Amino acid sequence: MTTAASTFGNDLAQAVREEGVGWRRPAPLLAGLALFGLSALFLRAQPAWALSLGLWAGHAAADGLSGLLARRTGPQARALLPALLLAILLTGAALGWSVEQALLHDSMAAADRLTRFWLHLSFNAALLGLPLLQGLRRLRAVRRVEADRARLRAELQMLQAQIEPHFLFNTLATLRSFIRQGSNQSLPLLDAISGLFDVALTRARQTETTLGEECQLVEHYLAIMALRLGGRLRYRIDVEASLQHLPLPPLILQPLIENAIQHGIEPSEAGGEVLLWAARDGDRLELGVANSGAPLRRDAEPAGHGMALANLRQRLKALYGDGGRLSLATNARGLTEATLTLPLT
Repeated sequence: MTTAASTFGNDLAQAVREEGVGWRRPAPLLAGLALFGLSALFLRAQPAWALSLGLWAGHAAADGLSGLLARRTGPQARALLPALLLAILLTGAALGWSVEQALLHDSMAAADRLTRFWLHLSFNAALLGLPLLQGLRRLRAVRRVEADRARLRAELQMLQAQIEPHFLFNTLATLRSFIRQGSNQSLPLLDAISGLFDVALTRARQTETTLGEECQLVEHYLAIMALRLGGRLRYRIDVEASLQHLPLPPLILQPLIENAIQHGIEPSEAGGEVLLWAARDGDRLELGVANSGAPLRRDAEPAGHGMALANLRQRLKALYGDGGRLSLATNARGLTEATLTLPLT
């Protein structure tokens, strides 16, 4: 018994159950009994009536036996189910052919009897085989979707795992810098980091959060970085309350904030301001992180911003396909701005 045969047998058994094979829908069976019972009074002598009754009886028998067999066959014997269903199909066709032959008043030639048997077999194969094929196709389509979802979850976990160490390293580096300087802000910073980690590590394992929760996380991080950089970093979060319930992947804003500080604020002697904004445009959400620090160089994205933005673009691709977009440019006010465009559906 091969694994492939056993799997196919299990799929057949599930298709039989899901497609209602095996007299699971009693209405057609009862309607057929009533119809042929009443019509027998007037049409019994007609050859077409005998053929119709034979076709119906053969299919009813094959349908019922197939459902009964699929439900009663245990997992160990499922590999034999295709052969057993084929045997039932032949049995149903033979039964229907026998019913027709018994009701005919005139005998048929041997060639005609063989032709009628093939007619019964084809009729049963179509009425029994088509639902099973449809059920098998549906099962395999569902499994493809589940496999795609599993692959997507694995990709997202891998990409988030790449982001989290970078995020943790930068935050701990800030604390180390304070301790080395002997700053009296080390303890408040440690408390702030503990609170930040409590939020960040919980949400990092989630597949979805909200814009409001992400803004809360970003605000914690910006507050910590403001302690480190002092007056060189100012920040503002401009997100309306009506947008904060919107769903968002976790840690999707964090790389943009880190990039803005690392490549905009820190290289600038005067520092600058980081602005996080959000706007809704129909069924799309736009998120932007702008900074007034060092200007964007033409080679900045591939050279300095490549890893973080590449990871973020991979996440967008895995989550939204072509529906998510990330751009990095100098806006109309001369600020370096990273903009995320995400579908809300």
